[in-house]
Amino acid sequence: MMGLVWIASSLLQVTGFVTLTLITGVIYKIKFAKKKDPGLQKPDWKKDVVYLCQFYLVPSVRTISPFALKLETWLRISGIKYENVFSRSKFHPKTGLIPYIELNGEQFSDSNLIIEMLQKKFEVEMDTELSAEEEAMTRAATGMVESFTAQTGFYYRYGLHMEDFVKTLKVGEYYGSEKTVKMWARVQPYITRLRSYVSGVSRQEEQVIWGMANKDLAALSLWLGDKKFFHGTQPSSLDCTVFGHLAQFLFIDIGFPQKTYLENHCQNLVAFVSRMKEAYWKDWDESIEKSRESLPAPE
Repeated sequence: MMGLVWIASSLLQVTGFVTLTLITGVIYKIKFAKKKDPGLQKPDWKKDVVYLCQFYLVPSVRTISPFALKLETWLRISGIKYENVFSRSKFHPKTGLIPYIELNGEQFSDSNLIIEMLQKKFEVEMDTELSAEEEAMTRAATGMVESFTAQTGFYYRYGLHMEDFVKTLKVGEYYGSEKTVKMWARVQPYITRLRSYVSGVSRQEEQVIWGMANKDLAALSLWLGDKKFFHGTQPSSLDCTVFGHLAQFLFIDIGFPQKTYLENHCQNLVAFVSRMKEAYWKDWDESIEKSRESLPAPE
C-alpha cells in the first residue's frame, strides 16, 4: 500500500514539475523573449496625419468592427486629418487589437484610449463642454454598450449565425480571400461560444440574453428622447460609440433580435443612426467600393 502511495506521489510531483516548466516557458516567451518588430503599416507617414488601421470594408455595414466605425466617425466629426490603411488581419503588435492608429511613427490601440489621446493632442473641443455628470453618464453608457450590449451581438452573429453573417456581407469577396474567410468561419464560432460562456454572456437561455440587451437599448432610447444627440444639439464621442454599435444591428440583415426590438420600440435610436450616417457619411457606399481597389491579389 505504501508503495502505491509513493508511486502516486512521485507521479504527481513529476507531472507538476512538467506543468510548471511548460507554464514558465510560455510566460518567458510572452513576456521576455525578444520579438521581431513588425514595423509600421504606413512607413512613409506624414506628420500629424492619423493612419487608421482597420479591416477591409464590406457592403451594407461598411465594417464588421463597431469600434472602427466609432473611431472613424469620431475622426470625421473632429476634423482631424486621417487616412485608412486596410488589411485582412494585421492587428496591433502588442495588444492584438484592431482597429488601431499610427501617428507620427507610433502605434496606439483601444478606441477609447485613442480618442482620449487625440482629444488632448489636437485640442478637439467635441466633449469639452460636457458637465461632470454628463462625462460620468458617457462613461457608464460606453461601458454598458461595449462590455455587454455589443457582446450579445457578437454572440449572435459569430457564435450562432456565422455562416449567414459571412454570406450576407460577402466577406470573402470583399476581403479578397475566400479561402481565409472560410477557415475563419469554421473556427470563430467555437472561439466566440467559449468566450461568451467564460464572460457570462451566454450562460442564460437565448431569450434571456436578448431581453437583457433590449433593456440596454431601452435605456439608451429613454436617454436620447427627442434630442438630436445624446447631450443635446452637438455630437459627442458617445454619439460615435452608439452609432458604431447600433449600425451593426441595423445594417447586417441576419435576423438580430436586437434589430427587431429597435425597430418596434426604439424608433428614435433608428432615426438617430440614420441621422448620423446622413450627416457624416455621405460617401458611405462609394467609400466601401473604393476600398476594394487596395485589395492585394486574391489568395
